[in-house]
Amino acid sequence: MIYAIRLAVVMAVVSLIAACGGDDPEPGVLVDGERLAVVDMHLHTGLWEDMPPGFHSRLRNSVPTGLKWSMPLMSDFMLSSSSILGQLDGAGISAAGIFAVYSPHTTGIATNELVSEFCGNNPQRLYAFGSIRMDQWNANGDEWLEKFESDLANLPHMIGVKLAHAHQQIRFDDERFDGIYEVAGRLGKPIYLHTSGSPNPGIRIEPPYNDPYYLEKAIQKYPDTIFILGHAGWDSLNKELTYLDGVIDLSMRYDNVYFEPGALGAERADEKVDEFVERVKAGGAIPKMIYGSDGAQFPGYVKRHLEHFVAAMEPADYSDEEMPQVLSGNFSRV
Repeated sequence: MIYAIRLAVVMAVVSLIAACGGDDPEPGVLVDGERLAVVDMHLHTGLWEDMPPGFHSRLRNSVPTGLKWSMPLMSDFMLSSSSILGQLDGAGISAAGIFAVYSPHTTGIATNELVSEFCGNNPQRLYAFGSIRMDQWNANGDEWLEKFESDLANLPHMIGVKLAHAHQQIRFDDERFDGIYEVAGRLGKPIYLHTSGSPNPGIRIEPPYNDPYYLEKAIQKYPDTIFILGHAGWDSLNKELTYLDGVIDLSMRYDNVYFEPGALGAERADEKVDEFVERVKAGGAIPKMIYGSDGAQFPGYVKRHLEHFVAAMEPADYSDEEMPQVLSGNFSRV
């Protein structure tokens, strides 16, 4: 009886989550009476069973006590293709990047195979970003690099790479991993790299793991490799734009450097997002910014992030040409 009641509660909550997709299937975000196409390059999938205990605790702490028991079911549903497509529909977003993750000590593992299969549910709208395990590199790095290259070349729907040095506990200037950049450049797969701090447990917060200037030597060494600096130096742990100046500087000096503002439309960044978009515009870096949200996180997050980010760009006088560049044009160009 207790199990049946709990199952009924979960199904009711799941139904509410599904409803968050919204009832307006028309694509695009409305700005001054015109709908602008949107691509969100930064979404996650995965399975509860592949996340470590510390991340389980963080997720459970995000819901009321009476619902903590339901997090395994809720998490798996939120990260399913039907849920994510529903969030995209509700936000008017045309397409999204889905990230593989190999961070066993922080947020968990979502394999290249899992992400490729996930994107196969709607390959016209879901694009896979592969990754690589790095925590035992001295023992089996050659094997992982060989598998990484094979996955990028052969798994369906793979268009790019996702790395998170701070989560994977690897310095930006560690030359042992230069082969990753070489493979990605040779295969024409842009690399997204997490920059700056995060509230996630186990993450490294020291500058060599987060400050993009530590990546500059690799940027110079591999000019054919596209580097996308994720979160644009936004430190969501301390709620500061810690490395934004470096991100803008690198993106303006190197043709192969771009950046992404993931989580800057989240509630945690409400006091900083206006400053962020103003500094990007002042630095002339709008042509280098590629929109992403770091979703799905919770019901309605993807839409909320987009609305708040667009609301920040409007008073900052992003032009009719600049806003479409950020929301979809720069992604398509790269």
